[in-house]
Amino acid sequence: MKLRVATWNMAYWSHRKLETQAWNYSIRELGCDVLLTQESFPHPDILQEDHFVWNAIGGTRPWGSGVYCSKYKIKEHTFDNNFFGAVTAAEIQLKDDFKVIFISVYGLMEKIQNVTYAIPNLHRIFSDLTGLLERASTKHRIILGGDLNASIQIDAQQTGNSHQVFFDRLKEFGLANCFDNYFDTYVQTHRHSRSDKPWQNDYIFISKKLENHLVNCSVIDNEKVRELSDHNPVVIELNI
Repeated sequence: MKLRVATWNMAYWSHRKLETQAWNYSIRELGCDVLLTQESFPHPDILQEDHFVWNAIGGTRPWGSGVYCSKYKIKEHTFDNNFFGAVTAAEIQLKDDFKVIFISVYGLMEKIQNVTYAIPNLHRIFSDLTGLLERASTKHRIILGGDLNASIQIDAQQTGNSHQVFFDRLKEFGLANCFDNYFDTYVQTHRHSRSDKPWQNDYIFISKKLENHLVNCSVIDNEKVRELSDHNPVVIELNI
């Protein structure tokens, strides 16, 4: 079977008037079996269905992260999560004897001494995920995607290699970056209003045992996507 998975930051906070259009596009036109969302706010008709696991960050952020799947049985996978809403996990039964844990991650920013960082929270998030990523019963069936607000591109503009260290940590967890098999350099996934640099903030990682099943990785860029969000969907395909 071929499995098509997308991750997309839907930018609800800045594009909320286009929310319905964004959901219609993501469900009807992206053509994915599983959709990981960040900065999303579900359309009420979708939230009421049994095919969507979603949590809000809360406070000043009514939006959050979710996992949508209309084709297969889905249920929330709970763990000791200190970043509820920024991280949402769901287990999806793809075959009678095969379940995959999908994790949608948003790299929550924080201000430290008047400088905004994502890396400290990302390390905390992945510390919370350690059990899933290292437990024998789960570590070989992980698909994780999202807007991490992280890029090795940033290391070139600062002292130190904090972003490289973070991505090295993901590799140590046994996660393969799907971009590595299909691209030689960065691929723009985020259009920043105050920068012309082609930032890549969005990624999909999979367990190493799933890497042999990966047959494609792409970034969707068209006029409709650019209208609906400042991020581009990332899509992978696997033969399972």
